[in-house]
Amino acid sequence: MKKLIALTALLISSYSWSMHHEKLDPIFFAIDFNVVAGKEKEAKNFTYKISKKVKKTEPLTIGYEYSFSSDGTKMYLLETYRNNAGAIAHMENFVGSEWEKEFFEYFELKSFSVLGNSNKKLKKALKDYTDDFRTLEGGFHRLHERVKKRLN
Repeated sequence: MKKLIALTALLISSYSWSMHHEKLDPIFFAIDFNVVAGKEKEAKNFTYKISKKVKKTEPLTIGYEYSFSSDGTKMYLLETYRNNAGAIAHMENFVGSEWEKEFFEYFELKSFSVLGNSNKKLKKALKDYTDDFRTLEGGFHRLHERVKKRLN
């Protein structure tokens, strides 16, 4: 019995380590929206609810940030994922859900750019939302560099 418990603990810790140490190859969703007229307050309230849900259920989501214009009529959403798998997991949770339905009661999509090294599976997952995929070619991000050293 002790061997079974030890083996189970080893498997769980190995699985847990591998899930939290996946390669860092960030994907960013840069999305611009108009807020539906008359729903500015509800839209802001909704962002707190959905952010809490994403934080709780999507461990590969690094950042999920809503920014509103001063008059509340425009919103910019910046989503950051550890890698393609994180972005795909988010889309699988969102598309066809009640969250998606409620989201579009408050927001009208203006533009959606995907930044990073998107794979074919991610592009397929986003086909109904955007065809604007931009590959990282240059630049730096100090925080990502520090995190990448620890993960890889």
